[in-house]
Order: sequence, then structure tokens, then C-alpha cells
Amino acid sequence: MFNNSKSLFIKNRAKLIRLMKPNSVAIICSSKQLLRTRSLYSEYRQSSNMIYLTGIFQEDTTLLLYPNNSNNELREVLFIRYADEKTLTWEGHKHTKKEASEISGIDNIMWDSDLRTILKKVVKNASFVYLEMGDEWAKVDAPYTLSYSFANKFKKSFPQKRFKKLVPLINQIRMVKEKQEIEIIKEAINVTHKTFCKILPKIKPGIFENDIEAEITQSFIKNDKCPHSYLPIVASGINSTILHYNSNKCKLTKGDLLLLDFGAEKNGYASDLSRTVPISGKFTKRQAEVYKSVLKIMEQAKKLFVTGNTINKLNEAVGFMMEDELVKLNLLKLSDIKKQDKENPLYKKYYMHGTSHFIGLDVHDCGNRDVRFKKGMVLSCEPGIYIKEEGFGIRLENDILVDDKPIDLMEQIPIEMEEIEELMKHS
Repeated sequence: MFNNSKSLFIKNRAKLIRLMKPNSVAIICSSKQLLRTRSLYSEYRQSSNMIYLTGIFQEDTTLLLYPNNSNNELREVLFIRYADEKTLTWEGHKHTKKEASEISGIDNIMWDSDLRTILKKVVKNASFVYLEMGDEWAKVDAPYTLSYSFANKFKKSFPQKRFKKLVPLINQIRMVKEKQEIEIIKEAINVTHKTFCKILPKIKPGIFENDIEAEITQSFIKNDKCPHSYLPIVASGINSTILHYNSNKCKLTKGDLLLLDFGAEKNGYASDLSRTVPISGKFTKRQAEVYKSVLKIMEQAKKLFVTGNTINKLNEAVGFMMEDELVKLNLLKLSDIKKQDKENPLYKKYYMHGTSHFIGLDVHDCGNRDVRFKKGMVLSCEPGIYIKEEGFGIRLENDILVDDKPIDLMEQIPIEMEEIEELMKHS
């Protein structure tokens, strides 16, 4: 829950309104509650767009924006769920109108039962209607999301209206973070930092990956009751070569590496950390060689998070760095690199993912690889080398704030091998 941040949401809505066409309406939906089993729901996670524009984390919430409406009361309306006695008995407290107004900075709060009536009233006079049409969902199950199904039903109800895609406008403004947003991300990073330092001494042969996952979760809860930004990766041995491994069930073996990829979420904003550590407390000679290569690439890549650059250009530059290091590690030959297919470079056998993604309300936040970096953008820097034939992978990841001189928001989190080994000493 945000504290005294309604100014942020007021500012965010104003930025969106400036991008909308004159005499247009925008409708933003909350996330759909997803069934986990026949009659029970999974833990609810609010739509990032709803958080961004209102700060409301409650289900069954709808935001209506009609800045040119002649009736001031209908220029911004937030519809929230009415809690009757049954709801209060089974689910507990829901926002009052006063609470929703204090959080969002919206004066006119209505119950969701009024939504249909108000929409019919305001939409008939609007020239354009902006809807979330599923653009924010990369997966093919977009039709099952609330925003997508709402848009389809709405278009059928008002076929004569001209509709516009809302998500590209929201994406455009979400990419550049306000100072308040950056501070929240720093708070999430601080919890992640504390957690990483806490779990290091607990890593040892014989325990299980999910023992470490449990320690991470406990630390998040004790530090500001933070949830995970994403499913944590606790990957030992050969599992560390699986990019999105999250089974987290295997026993830790002496001599292996443990790849950790996790991050705390604060007020909806993500942090994203990766570290790779020796289960026995000390890197082997070969592990150290590869670790140094990954760290060297990371330090060089961090310098490229400057205004005007793009993820595509960053990936290209890191590709050349990776080739140099893989040759030094005797994993590639320079003669083969000179003959390689440029569309399918040889380094991708050992480094098959990109170096960066945007970070914000989604851990993989809005923004594509062609977007030019601007001050206030936050991105990951995460090179890695994965050697299946040797049974291990190493990934290192920090969160970077774009500026004239890039700012590493995770520079205080231990990353040097000597630091890691010292913190892992068992009492």
C-alpha cells in the first residue's frame, strides 16, 4: 500500500490525459481474479496499469477518464466494489469511498454497480473511446483477461464508436519513472539486498533449493511484508543452465554452484537480482574463471546505459564482449567466429538471452528493444554464461538507472568473489 502518494497518481493520470485525443474517454480495468481450483482463487495481483493510475490494489475496480466532460464530477470516476455483510464476513474489509479517494486522489468514487449506467451516459457524447485491448498481454491467453473481455463486450455494445488502443499510451509514460517511483524501487532493492546477505551463510551442501527459497520468502515477509516480484529461481548444479528454472526441489551438492534470481516487490514495483555462489563456500578454479568473465562483461555493459542507447545496441555490444571472453575460456575459437553466420552467432550456445529488460511495475516492464533510453528509465543488466557440458551456469544481474552517467542501484549488493566467499563462511 502506498503512503501519501496520491500526488504520484494524479500526475500519472495527467500525463495519460495529455496523450489522449480531444473529447475522448478512457476506461481502465482491474485484473481478473484467477481460479486456482474449482472454488478457490489464486493470490490476487492488481493490474499494473491500475496501480500506476490509482494506487488501488483491490479487485473489481474500474477507472473512467473523460477530461473534456462538461460535468466536472464525471471527468474522473473510480468505481470500486461495494462490500455487503456477506462480503465482509467471508473476505473482510474493502475500501470505503473515502479510503479510495484518499489513496487515488480522485474525488468522485462510485460503487461498481453504477458503472454500466455511467458509461452509457458519458460514452454517447465522446468522439473516441480508449480501451485496453490486450496489447499488454504477450501470451495467447489474452482473451481470458478482464481488460480484453471488457473491451470486446464494450465494442459490441457501442459499435458506432471509434475505438483507440490505450495500452501504447500508458506504456509510453510508464517507461520513464518519476522520482517517487525510483525511491520505491530502491526500497524493494534494499529488501532484496538484506535478504541476499542473510541467506548466504545458510547455503551449504545437503540442504535443498526450496530451503533457500523459504529463507528468501521469510526475509521478504519480515522486511515490510514484501511479496516476490516473480517466481524465485534457486538453481543448483546443472539446473543453473536452465534460464527460467523454478522447480527449486533439488539437493545442493558439494562443489556445485547455486544460481539465485529473485527480487522483492514494494508497492507493486519490482526489483530483480541475480547472483551465482559456490555451495561449498569457495569457487573452484574453473568456476572462478567463468565468473570473472561474466563480471567483466557486466562492468563493461553497465557503462552503456546512457541516454540515446537502445537494448538492441546494448545486446550487439555485449555479443562482441561475450565472444572475446568465450575465446579466453576455450569455449570458442577465433577462427570459427570469423566464419560464423552473423544471424546465428556462436556465442548463443553459451549466452542465449538478452542483456537487459525494462523494470517497473512489471519485472519485465513495458518498453521494447528499439526504445531509446531516457533519464529515469530503469533496466536490468544481466549477462551470463551457461556451460551444460561442464554442469553449471553463471548469471549476474543488477538494476540500472539511466542517466548521463548510469547509476547502479544495486552497487552495494555483494558481487565480487571475495565478498561472496567471506559472507558464506559458516560459523
